[in-house]
Amino acid sequence: MVLRPPMLGLAAILLVLALGACRPDSATDPSGEPYVVGKGDRYVALGDSYTAAPLTGPLAGLNGCGRTQVNYPHLVAKATGAELIDNSCSGANTRHLTEPQQTRFDQNPPQLEGLGADTDLVTFRLGANDYGFVGRIILCAQSRIGEGSSPSPCTDLDEDAGSGSAEERLEDLEQNLVRALRSVVDRAPQATVIVVGYPQIVPAEGTCDQLPLKPGDYPYARRINVGLNEALEAAAEQVGVTFIDMFPVSEGHDICGEVPWIAGDKPKRRDATRWHPFPEESQAVAELVLAELE
Repeated sequence: MVLRPPMLGLAAILLVLALGACRPDSATDPSGEPYVVGKGDRYVALGDSYTAAPLTGPLAGLNGCGRTQVNYPHLVAKATGAELIDNSCSGANTRHLTEPQQTRFDQNPPQLEGLGADTDLVTFRLGANDYGFVGRIILCAQSRIGEGSSPSPCTDLDEDAGSGSAEERLEDLEQNLVRALRSVVDRAPQATVIVVGYPQIVPAEGTCDQLPLKPGDYPYARRINVGLNEALEAAAEQVGVTFIDMFPVSEGHDICGEVPWIAGDKPKRRDATRWHPFPEESQAVAELVLAELE
């Protein structure tokens, strides 16, 4: 199942959800429960820094993963009453589902360890750190690669990378994600599994100082951004779990947007890490997850 919200602003989506919440319980669920998971149900969140949402609020633990108390897993747990196990960790890739991850201060256990037959809900957002995908964009923006005469130095380098190119690795990523999601389903066969896509990070058109790429490298960076979402959607479809597409709702909120949901090179706000989501993105994800759980 693929959830594609209409291209509305966040305020409009919140209004629709608020109006839905005002309907009589009998019109939605005879039990009177607003969501398919509730108090006492077990919810496990799997993800990287786009789930952990570092610096967006008070820390939820001091293990170096950067999880905050206002990331979307915490918002979903608060709204539903579910008991949250937030295994997300900044820098995680699909390998860290089955292997421990060393952080700056501690070691995060394999993320799949939180799953079991009693798990009722799993949210999953991983892949951006496989093969250094987002790192390729950041390196391109921060490095001295662009000091030459080429208008697209990072694109040129990638085209010479052969099997290590972004396009080739995106195909590999899809298979990584399929294996990862099958492991999730195997460990938590009774759970509702929701795969969350990444938001628009790179604009479809235009450039900006907050994303200091050479003009010719914007399509390369955008392709990585789009490719991550395509891989997640394809993997979710193969495994038969729900996919939430964040691209429609995040349109216009990329790093270069007038109201960005992603911090850029020199963010004017302090409630996000560079190249990572502001609290608004976590809020938008939470609303879409809750809508799926109604």
